[in-house]
Amino acid sequence: MPKSHTSFWITAFLIAAGVDLLFWRKPLGVSFPLWTLLAMGGALVLARREGQRPARATLGLGVIILGLAFLPFWRAEPFTQAVGVLLTLIGLMFWVATLRTGDWLHYTLWDDLRALAVLGFAAITRPFRRPPAEEDTPPAPAGAVFWRRGGAILRGVALALPVVGVLALLLASADLVFAARLQAMLDALRLERLPETLFRLFYVGVLTILFCGTLLHAVHPTWAVCPTAADQGIIAPFLGWVETAIVLGSVNALFLFFVILQFRYLFGGQANIHAAGFTYAEYARRGFGELVVVALISLGLILVLHTLSRRETPLHRNGFIVLSGLLVVLVLVILASAWQRLSLYEQAYGFTRLRTYAHLFIPWLGLALLVILGLLLTHQMRRVAAAALLWGLGFGLLVGLWNVDGWVVRQNVQRAVSGQELDGDYLQTLSADAVPELIRQAQRPAVPAAAREALLIGLACRATQAQPVVTPWPAFHLSKARAAQDLTRYAALWQAYKVESGAEGRFVERNGVRLFCRTGGGWD
Repeated sequence: MPKSHTSFWITAFLIAAGVDLLFWRKPLGVSFPLWTLLAMGGALVLARREGQRPARATLGLGVIILGLAFLPFWRAEPFTQAVGVLLTLIGLMFWVATLRTGDWLHYTLWDDLRALAVLGFAAITRPFRRPPAEEDTPPAPAGAVFWRRGGAILRGVALALPVVGVLALLLASADLVFAARLQAMLDALRLERLPETLFRLFYVGVLTILFCGTLLHAVHPTWAVCPTAADQGIIAPFLGWVETAIVLGSVNALFLFFVILQFRYLFGGQANIHAAGFTYAEYARRGFGELVVVALISLGLILVLHTLSRRETPLHRNGFIVLSGLLVVLVLVILASAWQRLSLYEQAYGFTRLRTYAHLFIPWLGLALLVILGLLLTHQMRRVAAAALLWGLGFGLLVGLWNVDGWVVRQNVQRAVSGQELDGDYLQTLSADAVPELIRQAQRPAVPAAAREALLIGLACRATQAQPVVTPWPAFHLSKARAAQDLTRYAALWQAYKVESGAEGRFVERNGVRLFCRTGGGWD
């Protein structure tokens, strides 16, 4: 049991108050990594104070979590921010649940679900569990001490309020200076915002309770979730080997037929596709999303059959590995087809955020398939849960390091260099992450004049939009600050493009044609 519940309550209140201070009506910025540091630091300080040593595996997970928590401060692109926040919170749950043991590395998928369920139950119930009473002290009735002390405080406040109120009115009537100061104090309370204040106090209180239970469970877990033994599973395998072999064999046959067609048409070049009655762009446009879904379903099929099928002899076990391995290889070829289709689509129609997400996800999914193949060959499938967690956290780091908006700018400008048309309007809608790359590309000698003009008009629009609103320090954002600095430093590049305002919005007039700005009215 903890040496003192008070330290847990104080730490939980500080973390909950940090949520209100850092996030209430403020955009994401430096606030998120600071709050993550506060939460993790509070748990580590409590563990040290209680004489508990965190596991090394959990500390390693904490380093990954901090990297993900930094993404919403480093990148302004919405998907990157959302992925960073979501994966940080998921990682924190596993970090807290296994702070002392580091068992997240050895958990199965079923163990992961149990650990999260136990954590949720502890967050709700642990704060209300009374510590055991001393042996020579008779236990007090439940809640008696709380109501006795709380009742005395409430009665004192109730008696003091009318007395203080009457005396304050009399003093205000007697002295104008005192009356002015009293009025200033009442104005500072901003009673018109009383409902908002009460709501904020309410959710801070609820979060304090939940964080207190979470910290108690992290440092002094009372319900330990031990990793499932190697010879145990969620349910006993019931599917026979014949049925399993038929399912895997049928899917392999279907995929093999599809792969043969892919080599003939998609991988064979434009001539074969034209002979089939399709244009290259039409063939590439369809299907890459469906192929990714096929890969995901196949991955799930392997995991389900591995759990449900009986493999009682070495022949059955080796046969399952062979059929599953063949399925993985065929799915990798299907993913290569999806990648090829996406690449052709991007070459024909340009790059967007959504296509870039798919551009990153397809090879990352291929990596997951290779990991599954490795686990199958080494008979380590029970480590799928840890691999899946690391795979998901790794994808979040990949998206953040990649700079999606900067990549979109770079690839679309390269298409323009190759003779394609540049969609300058779309580039204007990208976040502040794109600004350094926009400036860099606008200075490339190889960029055609029309594309350079589109880039410079977009930069002029960004530079002359509404000035940054003064935001509180928790909302400070690295990417936005860098973009603002670059737009000031390189303003001479687009000084020939004057941005004017009209009834329909801001625009740059070139050769009698109004080219409207597509950036938002506020600071991005």
